[in-house]
Amino acid sequence: MLFADTEGRILECNERAVEAYGVPHDRLVGRALADLRTPEARRHLQEDLDHLRTAGALTFETEHRRADGRHFPVEASVRLIEDAGHAYLLKIIRDISERKVHEARIHELAYFDPVTRLPNRDLFLDRLTQAAAMAQRDGAPLTVMLMGLADFRRLAGPLGEASSQALLVEAAARLRRCVRAEDSVARLEGDEFALLLHADARGAERVAMQLLLRFADPFTAGGQRLALECDLGIACHPDDGRSPEDLLRAARVALAPALTEKGSAYQFHTPQLGLAARRRIEIETCLRDALARGELCLHYQPQIEITSGRVAGVEALMRWRHADWGWVPPGEFIPVGEDCGLIDALGDWALETALTQLADWRAQGLELRMAVNLSAAQLRAPDLPDDIRHRLARHAVPPEALEIEITESVTMRDINQARTRLRAMTDTGVHLAIDDFGTGYSSLASMKHVRVDLLKIDMSFVAGLPEDAENAAITAAIIAMAEALGARTLAEGVETAGQLAWLRAHGCHLAQGWHFARAMPADDIAAFCRERLSTLHSHNEWRPQ
Repeated sequence: MLFADTEGRILECNERAVEAYGVPHDRLVGRALADLRTPEARRHLQEDLDHLRTAGALTFETEHRRADGRHFPVEASVRLIEDAGHAYLLKIIRDISERKVHEARIHELAYFDPVTRLPNRDLFLDRLTQAAAMAQRDGAPLTVMLMGLADFRRLAGPLGEASSQALLVEAAARLRRCVRAEDSVARLEGDEFALLLHADARGAERVAMQLLLRFADPFTAGGQRLALECDLGIACHPDDGRSPEDLLRAARVALAPALTEKGSAYQFHTPQLGLAARRRIEIETCLRDALARGELCLHYQPQIEITSGRVAGVEALMRWRHADWGWVPPGEFIPVGEDCGLIDALGDWALETALTQLADWRAQGLELRMAVNLSAAQLRAPDLPDDIRHRLARHAVPPEALEIEITESVTMRDINQARTRLRAMTDTGVHLAIDDFGTGYSSLASMKHVRVDLLKIDMSFVAGLPEDAENAAITAAIIAMAEALGARTLAEGVETAGQLAWLRAHGCHLAQGWHFARAMPADDIAAFCRERLSTLHSHNEWRPQ
């Protein structure tokens, strides 16, 4: 407590004040109240006194100084007292250092990421809102950049929490080194970071190139050196959006194609990307209801045994007929299903529908093998082998009548986990086919631990046969590799008699493509098989149609 005259001269004080300031009583009495404040806080003294004279009482926060020069925050309550024609000031000082520490901690928890110490989404949005308003008013340049770390989620599990967080901390440090003091870097969630740059498109591109260079250097975590690529989506004010929400949305749209590139990449938002993003959202929205509306179906493409010409099996292919759009290409809706988490439900429906149809054909005496594609998400399910076993038993379908297709890229994404899952699956007796073979990074060393029954030669290699020498060499090598594995081969996309003749001459076992038939509804398969059988019986040596 301090007692002073209206000129701010201390007339009396108590022991708590002596302890707080570290000044003896006789030296504290007689000093000016202004001397207790820090130089910065002293500038507001006259303003505080003027308010006091008007209101008669005042409570405010300021900063005082101890005898040793240390500063500390205080809450001051001052009252103007009049007695016998004289006016005095009664000032009660409370040291609020501890409270300020707690407030700072609460602020940090509310607005900063606990792992990287970067601003979080809330603080970033607040800064972006202010920057967008300033850019709108003054025409100042402003760019928003979103960054995703490729493969971080795949690496995080094996590395463990401590090493994964160390990766994020190092990534944050590299980000900070690429921006100026007036710019902002934030961690939004997971492996997604955001940058607020007071720069135009050219300046943003320079930052993007610096980031790519910095992230090209290996990271170290858990005693390992790791490559951690970064992908960037960039949106500029006002061309790509004026509000914070629009700028972030545009940057996210730009980030999507960058993530599909091999290696680190950056992508600016364009109107074309915006149209593609809207189309993608429309597809996702409608795809979520397509199953319930009965818009999905399976078509089946025959697989022909090259030496005999008979129909050995069919591949089940998903089709979507939208009520307004008509047929939606699988290449358009399947990737959306994978990205938005619908692929599990779609894959489950496809497998069940295919087995139901297979059981129906077998009841009619039509002995075919059914090939069904399995997604990466389905392959990761720990109960997959048991699920397949139970489905086969329920439909009374022998395991060898079902062929599960996995793309080569899915197989090689995590080869150790894939081996375990695939071995457990083939132990049920089903056949295993590797789809799109030759487009990934498989080798005999990686494939020999999995019992593969069929390698499907990608249509991109078949397309150039027999004239394209490079495609011919690759296809011949795949056939030889399959023989070494004890597997058969199937050529996809066969469209000409010349392609078929080359494949027969080089020992390929099976073929499918428009040279024989397009994918067709289930009701047409039986008729196709009967017609083909009739054709074969009428010739001593079969001739492709």
